[in-house]
Amino acid sequence: MSRSAIRLAFVTSTAGSVMNEVLRNEFVRSRVRLVVVDRDGPARAHARRHGVRAEVVDEQEVGPFCDRALRLLAEERIDFVLSFYTRFFSPGFRAAFCDRIVNFHPSLLPAFKGDDGFGDTLAYGARFAGTTVELVAEMMDEGKIVLQTVFPIDHDAPAPELRHRVFVQQCQGLIQVAHWLDEGRMAVAAH
Repeated sequence: MSRSAIRLAFVTSTAGSVMNEVLRNEFVRSRVRLVVVDRDGPARAHARRHGVRAEVVDEQEVGPFCDRALRLLAEERIDFVLSFYTRFFSPGFRAAFCDRIVNFHPSLLPAFKGDDGFGDTLAYGARFAGTTVELVAEMMDEGKIVLQTVFPIDHDAPAPELRHRVFVQQCQGLIQVAHWLDEGRMAVAAH
């Protein structure tokens, strides 16, 4: 008996650069059923260009945004959410997708939590930078760590060059995690 392919959705409030890059990958694109954005902009345009359904949920408050997003995710029977949403999901959203919201953070958690993980890494003068893939939990940036990538920081290198290395690692990490999800190598914990 064969399993059906995993059904993924992006929820984003960013410009969608990582999403755009990974949607070039046929494996990922074939499993992404929906992109939910909090404003009309580049992320929505990227999704449409790749032939993926994109919906704008223009709500300023987290609760109403999450309620409407949940309805859209239910319509598409989404298994896992790939999150580039810069606000913290509502308790109801987190409960509905417990251990199924995959966040891609641009720093090595548990260090440098919050909105500017990469900038905080550089400002601190850290010796290493990287990314963390985590399952969203009850506290922001404190979920179960699934994957981390790391590289030594050359403090003579320009910040955009270092940021690009983080971008590349986020793309590679997302593709890897999509494979793991599809292969059933990551399972939802029983509660």
